[in-house]
Amino acid sequence: MTYNAILWDMDGTLIDSEPAHEQAFHDAIESLGVSIPHGTHDSLLGSSFVEVHQKVVEVTGLPLTLDEWRDVKWKHYQQSASGITPLKNSQKILETFADKGIPMALVSNSTRDEVTLNLDVTQLANFFDVTVSRNDVTNGKPAPDGYLAAAKALSVDPSDCLVIEDSVTGAKAGLAAGITTVFHPETEELVEHCPDGAILVKPNEDLSAWLNQTFAD
Repeated sequence: MTYNAILWDMDGTLIDSEPAHEQAFHDAIESLGVSIPHGTHDSLLGSSFVEVHQKVVEVTGLPLTLDEWRDVKWKHYQQSASGITPLKNSQKILETFADKGIPMALVSNSTRDEVTLNLDVTQLANFFDVTVSRNDVTNGKPAPDGYLAAAKALSVDPSDCLVIEDSVTGAKAGLAAGITTVFHPETEELVEHCPDGAILVKPNEDLSAWLNQTFAD
């Protein structure tokens, strides 16, 4: 199978923004003058922004609107940007395929502001011909909207693309778009949750080597 484009997820696949998100979460809570039960942040990992907001309101009792929470969290996320780093050997992988002339897009469930900040801080922005954020589509992952939009923007048929994802939700989005999807989770615990139809590259397997072999065939 020959692929004419690679569509990448961002957080957990190319970039580790979790330390920045965790710091911003706790700083935002502190700035509101309240405290929360220990472990609240960890219990929300993988939750949507709306779900996080609902939990914050529940545990703090504050009449905080979604927009108010978004603003205070974003302020502190920007201040925590030093905690945003490229993941593993992501820059080297992107350089390899950029040198091959393979068109690449980034598709994220994060906001446009977060995508821009993360790519700027990690200096990965120039590798992508197209970036699609949650703000750019009607439905976020696991809906296929983002990946379909990226393929269209690249003028490549979805069937000729390859999606790289670390989450079950993201992998389902790629599959729903009719795109060959690689599921490369960060932890062994997620291996058994690999969506049907996805190609599993286990956490202890070299994604770079797999990609190089795939594009060499």
